[in-house]
Amino acid sequence: MNIFRNTSWSGELTSVSILVPTKDTVYSHFSYSLSNLMKVSTQMGVDTHLFFDSSTILINQRENLIDNSIEMGTEWCLWLDSDMMFPPTTLLRLLSHKEDIVACNYMKRSFPSKSVAFTDTTDWESWVPLEHSNNLEVVEAVGMGCVLMRTNVFKQLTKPYFEYTYQSETRDWIGEDFTLFKKLNDLGYKVKIDMNLSTQVYHIGTFAYGENLPVNQEKRKSRRKK
Repeated sequence: MNIFRNTSWSGELTSVSILVPTKDTVYSHFSYSLSNLMKVSTQMGVDTHLFFDSSTILINQRENLIDNSIEMGTEWCLWLDSDMMFPPTTLLRLLSHKEDIVACNYMKRSFPSKSVAFTDTTDWESWVPLEHSNNLEVVEAVGMGCVLMRTNVFKQLTKPYFEYTYQSETRDWIGEDFTLFKKLNDLGYKVKIDMNLSTQVYHIGTFAYGENLPVNQEKRKSRRKK
Protein backbone atom coordinates (compact mmCIF):
# COMPACT_ATOMS: atom_id res chain seq x y z
CA MET A 1 0.00 0.00 0.00
CA ASN A 2 1.58 3.27 -1.07
CA ILE A 3 0.27 5.17 1.99
CA PHE A 4 2.99 3.44 4.04
CA ARG A 5 5.79 4.79 1.86
CA ASN A 6 8.51 6.53 3.90
CA THR A 7 7.05 5.07 7.10
CA SER A 8 9.55 3.04 9.11
CA TRP A 9 7.07 1.60 11.57
CA SER A 10 8.20 -1.57 13.35
CA GLY A 11 4.74 -2.47 14.63
CA GLU A 12 5.63 -2.16 18.33
CA LEU A 13 2.64 -2.13 20.67
CA THR A 14 2.00 1.30 22.14
CA SER A 15 -0.85 3.62 23.09
CA VAL A 16 -1.62 7.18 22.03
CA SER A 17 -4.14 9.81 23.10
CA ILE A 18 -5.04 12.18 20.27
CA LEU A 19 -5.78 15.55 21.83
CA VAL A 20 -7.74 18.18 19.89
CA PRO A 21 -8.80 21.59 21.22
CA THR A 22 -11.76 22.69 19.09
CA LYS A 23 -14.44 25.29 18.61
CA ASP A 24 -18.05 24.33 17.88
CA THR A 25 -17.14 22.95 14.46
CA VAL A 26 -14.05 21.58 12.72
CA TYR A 27 -12.93 21.77 9.10
CA SER A 28 -14.06 18.92 6.84
CA HIS A 29 -10.47 18.43 5.61
CA PHE A 30 -9.34 17.98 9.22
CA SER A 31 -12.08 15.41 9.85
CA TYR A 32 -11.05 13.51 6.73
CA SER A 33 -7.37 13.56 7.74
CA LEU A 34 -8.14 12.52 11.31
CA SER A 35 -10.40 9.64 10.23
CA ASN A 36 -7.74 8.22 7.95
CA LEU A 37 -5.00 8.68 10.54
CA MET A 38 -7.00 6.79 13.16
CA LYS A 39 -7.88 4.01 10.72
CA VAL A 40 -4.28 3.46 9.59
CA SER A 41 -2.85 3.73 13.11
CA THR A 42 -5.39 1.26 14.51
CA GLN A 43 -4.77 -1.17 11.65
CA MET A 44 -1.07 -1.08 12.50
CA GLY A 45 -1.74 -2.03 16.13
CA VAL A 46 -1.58 1.35 17.86
CA ASP A 47 -4.03 1.61 20.78
CA THR A 48 -5.56 4.96 19.85
CA HIS A 49 -7.88 7.15 21.95
CA LEU A 50 -9.45 10.41 20.79
CA PHE A 51 -10.31 13.40 22.99
CA PHE A 52 -11.91 16.70 21.94
CA ASP A 53 -12.39 19.74 24.16
CA SER A 54 -14.63 22.54 22.93
CA SER A 55 -14.56 24.86 25.94
CA THR A 56 -13.86 28.53 25.36
CA ILE A 57 -10.35 29.20 26.74
CA LEU A 58 -7.45 27.50 24.94
CA ILE A 59 -5.21 27.03 27.96
CA ASN A 60 -8.12 25.37 29.82
CA GLN A 61 -8.69 23.11 26.81
CA ARG A 62 -5.07 21.99 26.76
CA GLU A 63 -5.01 21.41 30.52
CA ASN A 64 -8.17 19.29 30.30
CA LEU A 65 -6.88 17.31 27.33
CA ILE A 66 -3.52 16.38 28.85
CA ASP A 67 -5.37 15.35 32.02
CA ASN A 68 -7.40 12.97 29.81
CA SER A 69 -4.20 11.46 28.42
CA ILE A 70 -2.65 11.03 31.87
CA GLU A 71 -5.85 9.46 33.25
CA MET A 72 -6.06 7.12 30.24
CA GLY A 73 -2.48 6.05 30.91
CA THR A 74 -1.37 6.25 27.28
CA GLU A 75 2.36 6.29 26.56
CA TRP A 76 2.08 9.09 24.03
CA CYS A 77 -0.08 12.11 23.28
CA LEU A 78 -0.54 13.52 19.80
CA TRP A 79 -1.62 17.16 19.78
CA LEU A 80 -3.59 18.15 16.70
CA ASP A 81 -5.28 21.44 15.91
CA SER A 82 -8.63 21.26 14.15
CA ASP A 83 -7.44 23.42 11.24
CA MET A 84 -4.75 21.02 10.02
CA MET A 85 -4.41 18.59 7.09
CA PHE A 86 -1.94 15.70 7.32
CA PRO A 87 -1.18 12.27 5.79
CA PRO A 88 -2.78 9.07 7.20
CA THR A 89 0.66 7.84 8.32
CA THR A 90 1.50 10.97 10.32
CA LEU A 91 1.27 9.31 13.74
CA LEU A 92 3.25 6.24 12.64
CA ARG A 93 5.99 8.37 11.14
CA LEU A 94 6.30 10.50 14.27
CA LEU A 95 6.29 7.41 16.51
CA SER A 96 9.07 5.81 14.46
CA HIS A 97 11.53 8.48 15.65
CA LYS A 98 11.12 7.40 19.30
CA GLU A 99 11.80 10.96 20.48
CA ASP A 100 10.34 12.54 23.60
CA ILE A 101 9.05 15.48 21.53
CA VAL A 102 8.79 15.44 17.75
CA ALA A 103 6.60 17.72 15.68
CA CYS A 104 5.63 18.93 12.25
CA ASN A 105 6.32 22.43 11.07
CA TYR A 106 3.71 24.29 9.00
CA MET A 107 2.95 27.76 7.69
CA LYS A 108 1.00 30.41 9.59
CA ARG A 109 -2.40 31.49 8.27
CA SER A 110 -1.47 35.16 8.01
CA PHE A 111 0.75 37.46 5.99
CA PRO A 112 3.66 37.99 5.90
CA SER A 113 4.01 34.23 5.65
CA LYS A 114 6.24 32.45 8.14
CA SER A 115 6.31 28.97 9.58
CA VAL A 116 5.50 28.17 13.23
CA ALA A 117 8.91 26.69 14.15
CA PHE A 118 11.64 28.97 15.51
CA THR A 119 15.24 28.32 16.47
CA ASP A 120 15.24 31.44 18.67
CA THR A 121 11.97 32.74 20.10
CA THR A 122 13.52 36.15 20.77
CA ASP A 123 14.07 36.54 17.01
CA TRP A 124 10.93 36.23 14.87
CA GLU A 125 13.09 36.00 11.74
CA SER A 126 14.57 32.70 12.91
CA TRP A 127 11.64 30.70 11.54
CA VAL A 128 12.43 27.39 9.87
CA PRO A 129 11.31 27.01 6.24
CA LEU A 130 9.49 23.95 4.94
CA GLU A 131 12.10 21.90 3.09
CA HIS A 132 13.06 18.27 2.64
CA SER A 133 15.68 16.78 4.94
CA ASN A 134 16.18 13.28 6.33
CA ASN A 135 17.47 14.78 9.58
CA LEU A 136 15.36 15.95 12.48
CA GLU A 137 15.92 19.66 13.13
CA VAL A 138 16.13 20.95 16.68
CA VAL A 139 14.14 24.13 17.37
CA GLU A 140 13.41 26.15 20.46
CA ALA A 141 9.65 26.02 19.96
CA VAL A 142 6.94 25.12 17.45
CA GLY A 143 3.19 25.59 17.20
CA MET A 144 1.21 22.66 18.60
CA GLY A 145 -0.86 21.92 15.50
CA CYS A 146 0.86 18.54 15.11
CA VAL A 147 3.12 17.47 17.98
CA LEU A 148 3.83 14.02 19.41
CA MET A 149 5.04 13.89 23.02
CA ARG A 150 5.64 11.22 25.62
CA THR A 151 2.89 11.73 28.16
CA ASN A 152 5.28 11.32 31.06
CA VAL A 153 7.14 14.56 30.23
CA PHE A 154 4.29 16.32 32.00
CA LYS A 155 5.20 14.49 35.20
CA GLN A 156 8.33 16.65 35.26
CA LEU A 157 6.18 19.80 35.37
CA THR A 158 3.79 21.38 37.84
CA LYS A 159 0.44 22.89 36.93
CA PRO A 160 -0.43 25.03 35.21
CA TYR A 161 1.32 23.35 32.27
CA PHE A 162 -0.06 25.94 29.85
CA GLU A 163 0.03 29.69 30.35
CA TYR A 164 0.73 32.90 28.47
CA THR A 165 3.90 34.84 29.26
CA TYR A 166 5.14 38.30 28.35
CA GLN A 167 8.49 38.40 26.55
CA SER A 168 10.31 41.69 27.05
CA GLU A 169 12.85 41.02 24.28
CA THR A 170 10.18 41.09 21.59
CA ARG A 171 7.65 43.22 23.52
CA ASP A 172 4.81 40.78 22.99
CA TRP A 173 3.04 37.85 24.55
CA ILE A 174 4.18 34.26 24.06
CA GLY A 175 1.47 31.67 23.50
CA GLU A 176 0.78 28.65 25.67
CA ASP A 177 2.65 26.39 23.25
CA PHE A 178 5.93 28.34 23.28
CA THR A 179 5.68 28.79 27.05
CA LEU A 180 5.36 25.02 27.49
CA PHE A 181 8.39 24.35 25.30
CA LYS A 182 10.44 26.90 27.21
CA LYS A 183 9.69 25.00 30.41
CA LEU A 184 10.67 21.71 28.74
CA ASN A 185 13.82 23.22 27.22
CA ASP A 186 14.85 24.31 30.70
CA LEU A 187 14.49 20.68 31.83
CA GLY A 188 16.77 19.50 29.02
CA TYR A 189 14.16 18.27 26.54
CA LYS A 190 14.78 18.90 22.84
CA VAL A 191 12.00 19.86 20.43
CA LYS A 192 12.65 18.17 17.08
CA ILE A 193 11.02 18.65 13.68
CA ASP A 194 10.36 15.94 11.09
CA MET A 195 11.32 18.01 8.08
CA ASN A 196 10.10 15.62 5.37
CA LEU A 197 6.71 15.05 6.96
CA SER A 198 6.30 18.80 7.49
CA THR A 199 6.19 19.34 3.72
CA GLN A 200 2.98 17.27 3.65
CA VAL A 201 1.19 19.12 6.46
CA TYR A 202 -1.11 22.04 5.69
CA HIS A 203 -2.69 24.79 7.79
CA ILE A 204 -6.29 25.42 6.74
CA GLY A 205 -7.52 29.00 6.70
CA THR A 206 -9.70 31.51 4.92
CA PHE A 207 -8.45 33.67 2.10
CA ALA A 208 -9.97 36.62 0.28
CA TYR A 209 -9.51 35.95 -3.43
CA GLY A 210 -9.03 39.26 -5.26
CA GLU A 211 -6.94 41.25 -7.68
CA ASN A 212 -3.73 40.79 -5.68
CA LEU A 213 -3.44 37.08 -6.49
CA PRO A 214 -0.13 36.39 -8.31
CA VAL A 215 -1.91 34.61 -11.17
CA ASN A 216 -4.14 37.66 -11.73
CA GLN A 217 -1.18 40.03 -11.66
CA GLU A 218 0.67 37.91 -14.23
CA LYS A 219 -2.39 37.83 -16.48
CA ARG A 220 -2.78 41.60 -16.14
CA LYS A 221 0.83 42.14 -17.18
CA SER A 222 0.43 39.90 -20.23
CA ARG A 223 -2.66 41.85 -21.39
CA ARG A 224 -0.81 45.15 -21.12
CA LYS A 225 1.96 43.86 -23.38
CA LYS A 226 -0.50 43.25 -26.23
